[in-house]
Amino acid sequence: MSRRPGPGPTEDGEQAEQPVDSRARFTGRGWAFLGAGALCLLLATWLGRKDVLALALFLGGAPLFAALSLYVVKPRVLLKRGVDPALVTAGDPAVVRLRVRHRSRRGGDASGSVAVHERVPEPLGGDRELSVEAGGEPAVYTVRPRRRGVYALGPATVRVADPFGLAAELLDASERTSLHVAPDPVELPEISADRLRDSGTDPARTAQPQPGPDNVTVREYRQGDPMRRVHWAASAKQGTLMVRQEDPRSTRRLSLLLDLDESAWPGERRWAGVLPSTAEFEWAVSFTAAVLEHLTQRETAVYALDTRGRPLPRGGEDDDAPARARVAAVDDDGAEDARHGLARVRPLPAPGGRPGPGARPRADGGDHDGKEDGGDDGLADRFDRDGLVHPVLLVSGDLDRAGAERVLRGTLRAGAGSAVLVGASPDRVPEAAAVLEAAGWSVVVVGAATAAEDAWAHLGTGARTAGAVR
Repeated sequence: MSRRPGPGPTEDGEQAEQPVDSRARFTGRGWAFLGAGALCLLLATWLGRKDVLALALFLGGAPLFAALSLYVVKPRVLLKRGVDPALVTAGDPAVVRLRVRHRSRRGGDASGSVAVHERVPEPLGGDRELSVEAGGEPAVYTVRPRRRGVYALGPATVRVADPFGLAAELLDASERTSLHVAPDPVELPEISADRLRDSGTDPARTAQPQPGPDNVTVREYRQGDPMRRVHWAASAKQGTLMVRQEDPRSTRRLSLLLDLDESAWPGERRWAGVLPSTAEFEWAVSFTAAVLEHLTQRETAVYALDTRGRPLPRGGEDDDAPARARVAAVDDDGAEDARHGLARVRPLPAPGGRPGPGARPRADGGDHDGKEDGGDDGLADRFDRDGLVHPVLLVSGDLDRAGAERVLRGTLRAGAGSAVLVGASPDRVPEAAAVLEAAGWSVVVVGAATAAEDAWAHLGTGARTAGAVR
């Protein structure tokens, strides 16, 4: 059935819809013609004038003929929506273009403009009323999302009128188009690398040199290289742009775990576009993006996983993480793809568990149990299979004791561990804090209003709470 926008949100975080009555209806001009025709008919009856009667028949019959023509012709509207780019960072603009082809039942193209009601989520500015030239230049509007998530644009409802504007019909013209919005990472302060480094028990790290000017090589700039990697001194000497290429043996490594188990995020429901979320989970995603950006700019390779051992999504790739044989480290060149993948993350039900409120089934129709989909042993299997013996940084919410013990079992091969636990406030300490601290981990407890810079600055200091709340 054809549908059109309704007044309020549904349980899925989308605007409610109601059926569209696609029958031809008179426009304001059509009703004016009918009213004038009725008045002329009365005058013709009173005055006995045949010319006034003819005028009444014309004025009254024109809207009826227009409505009948729409019923007979059965116009079809093909609408194509393009979003450029389809994947943006929060705060950046995206341009939406709508092209329309207006066709009759016989296949001929009709000209003229049509009125389009474009359904747009409120965080992107609300619905748009556009006039689009059929077969001509596209109608363009700009959205600037402020929060990360996946936003649905459309469907659009098109108002098709007869050439004289006496009758019109509402038609649905397109499906939804998704706009993916990645979190905008904040700039984190510099802290000593020793806070996130293991204690020296990893033989693969103790014999390796640290990053520095002695083990930095340069090469010529290639299209697509980040400008922040340009080595200006070497560029001035060579007379052409040169970029830094560090000795891979000197690269630090870190395993970054973002907890996606919905049991750790029990806060009040909010929406990241069409994705169910909480304020605490959104803080964790933003902090994860900031850590990825900060560390990869400093020659640190980051293995981004969830606490079930599944790699976090990347850019426009599919989310079939268990099918990947090995988790690929995120470096400086891949940091943007990793951040863009965070546009799609959301709290997920535990493997084998029942989905929580607002949770949606997997796109591939699979279930959530078994090691292949990140069961209880998925994290340990991942660390064993990929040889992840590097320091661990865990970003979680109201993690319970059982969840903390599972993380400790899964990261047994790793070096030192740090954790940032996001609760309703820094004063409420999750059960996991004591368990992780007893295992030698550094734990920082924050609230959803705590600045990411404060949480980062407190890692490894021995202070459990991040202090300042902004």
